[in-house]
Amino acid sequence: SPVPPTKPPATATIPFKREGFTYNASRLNTAPTIDGDWSEWKDVAREYPAQRVVYGGANWEEEDDLAGSFYVGWDNQYLYLAVKVRDDQYVQLASGENIYKGDSVELLLDTDVTSDYYVQALNNDDYQIGIAPGEPTIADGNSQVYLWFPAAEKGSLPEVKVGARDEGDVWRVEAAIPWSIFGITPKSGMHLGFVLSVSDNDKAGDQVQQSMVSTAPQRNLVDPTSWGDLLLK
Repeated sequence: SPVPPTKPPATATIPFKREGFTYNASRLNTAPTIDGDWSEWKDVAREYPAQRVVYGGANWEEEDDLAGSFYVGWDNQYLYLAVKVRDDQYVQLASGENIYKGDSVELLLDTDVTSDYYVQALNNDDYQIGIAPGEPTIADGNSQVYLWFPAAEKGSLPEVKVGARDEGDVWRVEAAIPWSIFGITPKSGMHLGFVLSVSDNDKAGDQVQQSMVSTAPQRNLVDPTSWGDLLLK
């Protein structure tokens, strides 16, 4: 049965955004080339940090070990992400639903914030997607995209376009995610729940999630009220 709203006032109106964790997605007149090259983003969108440690703090060794930043944009067909990760060792040996046990990016998106702003549980309008830029090496032609939630739809997402590049202690990944995956039609002014996170594995030869940094300092996968907001500009 649906989870009831959590203690909103009887006359509550839905806030337009959660305080402090709002990101703007720029409408792109020209689609970016999905190849890991950031040069075309600098004049059309804002770079945001994803550096708050939300898992494995004991394994995190300053920003040279793991830190992220990103651009986000959109057009009528795709949600676009461009993510830069500072990482002193790339390790990704997992596949499918286990890609979080290696260096990877995670997107959380709530596509119906207005209806369930106060609901502290996932439902079928909440999405969890992982992106791995290569296995076992970056941009080796073995990029993977996996949908964990909604559970009824879980599985690989070959329709997502992914491009990546290895720059030594930095790797970059771009993704074009079709809006059709989320079952929504985008429009300027749309308000979505949003978190972007990066998982790290520095244990060569192993599959393990050692730490995670995020845009949301209180990130809780199963509680969308801990997420931030994305506004389509």
